[in-house]
Amino acid sequence: MESALVRKDAVMLHDPMGSHKRSTLVGALLSVIGMIGFLVWGLFSGKGTVPDPGSVVIAKESGSVFVVTSDEQADKRLIPMLNMASAKLLVMAQGGGQGGAIQPTVVKEAALAEYPRGSLTGLVNAPTYLPDAKNIAVPAWAICDVGQVRDNLNEAKVERAVKVHTTVIGGYDEHGPELAPDQSLYVKDQSSGREYLVFRVDGLPGQPNTKVAKAMVDKSETAVMDVYRLNGATPRTISTNMLNAIPEVPALTLPDIPGENSSPSYMSGSSYSVGDVVRRSVPGQKDQYFLLLQNGKQEITAGAAAVLHASKYNSKEVPNATGAVTDAPNAPEEEQLNLFNFPVEVPEPVTFQQSPTSCLSWKNVNGDHNITVTLNKEALTPKAPVKLAQHDGDGPNVDYFYMPAGKAAVVRAAANEAGASSGPIVLVSDQGVQYGIKDVATAQGLGVIRGGGDIKAAPAWLTRTLPKGDFLDPAAASVTYDSVPVEEGAGVNRTPNKQQQAASTAGA
Repeated sequence: MESALVRKDAVMLHDPMGSHKRSTLVGALLSVIGMIGFLVWGLFSGKGTVPDPGSVVIAKESGSVFVVTSDEQADKRLIPMLNMASAKLLVMAQGGGQGGAIQPTVVKEAALAEYPRGSLTGLVNAPTYLPDAKNIAVPAWAICDVGQVRDNLNEAKVERAVKVHTTVIGGYDEHGPELAPDQSLYVKDQSSGREYLVFRVDGLPGQPNTKVAKAMVDKSETAVMDVYRLNGATPRTISTNMLNAIPEVPALTLPDIPGENSSPSYMSGSSYSVGDVVRRSVPGQKDQYFLLLQNGKQEITAGAAAVLHASKYNSKEVPNATGAVTDAPNAPEEEQLNLFNFPVEVPEPVTFQQSPTSCLSWKNVNGDHNITVTLNKEALTPKAPVKLAQHDGDGPNVDYFYMPAGKAAVVRAAANEAGASSGPIVLVSDQGVQYGIKDVATAQGLGVIRGGGDIKAAPAWLTRTLPKGDFLDPAAASVTYDSVPVEEGAGVNRTPNKQQQAASTAGA
């Protein structure tokens, strides 16, 4: 039929409409592609829609943050917020975000321009950035003193001339090698001038995972000063913040021993007396040390044994009494002396020249709080830390803070190894500022945790050393400003150095 009409010939040698059909098909395909292109462009380049009241929006071009509200004059009003934390808190105060994280919507400025504004609102010192719950920092903390060593002085003058800067590390667990059992830090508090010995212990009462302690040095205890090599040593300066973070035990003073110098009945036939220290040596095993009491022996550390023996006999070689002491009974527990405050071994002080950096390391490992001291000669952190505005060099403040960028920690301060089931909740940002949080629900609304189980323990010293921001409470987020007041003297004016200025000019 088509051939007869087009060619006036009923015999069709080829399809006369083929080219027309192909043209029609190509045109239809091009139309479909064009429609899809416009649809994609609309999805990715459109202005977007401002969500309903009770939502948080971010201006795509500027990053400005708003909360969508409504009132008698406007179905939708945009409240400009000082920061993202304030925006989420305000939504919570209005009844939104119950039980989960509040998710902001990104909208173009052109769409936002169609709605009226409110007054600037929020908490001035709330965090500008809130990592999500997947970016919680690992529960590892350290407070470190970095000595500024001057090598052009003699050894004694070097130790006295060293100034220390203090750094807090969070969310990074490589704090350096541990202080060895045969090492100590002979330190002098930069604030009070008091002298302490920091050394290894094999746990403390109620704190089995604490491996380090400090004890005040009593220079009248000549045996302690001599055996631990403190006579003639120059104490290294320690920041008060780091010193306070180290668990303290009683001063290193010699104990009173009931019945001292009397003959113990269980050691009949020997020349040993009550108050003597003896050694048990078995091939292939570590030597054991025992203090002889009236009704039995008490096992003590090598560090305690050396001091007790030297104080009585002016000798450093503890006698071997393997046979006699092996058969001796253990002293009743109520008669044993508290000697946990002595080092596990006889330590030698580490100088600034040997290790300019020392840290109190605190790690939460499967719920156990592992506390020790580490030494370091290398860089403390994989990237440069934040220089805090409160930086004061060798003064009492913490000077630097490091946490991997984009991380945050939500913690409860734990004074010891008891855990983090109670106590105030604190958010620590990657800029080294701590923010109190009202409760678990508020932390969930902010999006920094998924549930209460995400909140980890942290050392109590942490909240004493870092600068404080605002307390994050939905009830406090509705404060409005025409202009934000700044207290006189707030902040630090740091002019860029020449290298920074040159880089800025080159970048421009």
